[in-house]
Amino acid sequence: MPQHSSQSRLLPRCLASAFCSLLLALPLVAQQSAPPLVLSGAGGIALGIGSAELFDGYRQATGLRANEFSVPLVASAGVAVALGSVRVGAECSYFRAESREHGAPPNSTATRLDEHLQLQLLPVVVALEWEPWQQQFRTYLSAGVGATFARFQWNERVWNSGTLVRDGSSADATVTVPALRMGVGTYLFFDEESRSAVRGGLVIALHYLYSPVRVAALRYYATLYDRQQWNGTINVGGSGLLLTLGVRFWLGRL
Repeated sequence: MPQHSSQSRLLPRCLASAFCSLLLALPLVAQQSAPPLVLSGAGGIALGIGSAELFDGYRQATGLRANEFSVPLVASAGVAVALGSVRVGAECSYFRAESREHGAPPNSTATRLDEHLQLQLLPVVVALEWEPWQQQFRTYLSAGVGATFARFQWNERVWNSGTLVRDGSSADATVTVPALRMGVGTYLFFDEESRSAVRGGLVIALHYLYSPVRVAALRYYATLYDRQQWNGTINVGGSGLLLTLGVRFWLGRL
């Protein structure tokens, strides 16, 4: 009887000990079986972000000569899950394109204009990457779809015979538009050891972002010049090439 009693007390203790051991072992099992997490950050430049439609209207409305935004800097960050040669995740970028010009319109020596155009873009895409080859240098193809949060601003100052007669906004609009992105990239691991749980790499990528932003940028000038077609929306930019250089970190064994 005492032997049966001691065994009955020992059994719950063994079960409790086994349960606790299982709970402690679960994080280790999950760490080994979960796919690697990929964190990335990059910076670069955007090329060809402006729109011919915007700057054609700009030159007609002001008489000045600007025909493109300056080359903006790009900052981006992303997170993805690595599934063999395929990665699925989300990426976000931000850049601000500007055009500043100061001058006099033709046939008006007394008038001076100070024009400032600005286009801010925040593309957020769900991205898919595929590596055809896996070596120390790895080239991948990527495609993404999502949305771009954009704001277009046009501020103007007008002087007449040295007197400031206007200091205000000609356009200010915030819109959300669809975004498509395709590209290619390559990265180099900082080391060749693939068994490390944390690895880093250097990445260079070239993407094309298709995300045309349409706003009523010329509506203010439609009444001034009696051009009703300027009341509608026009393409102010948003599509172009993104060239970036950055780093990636793989958390988990490849």
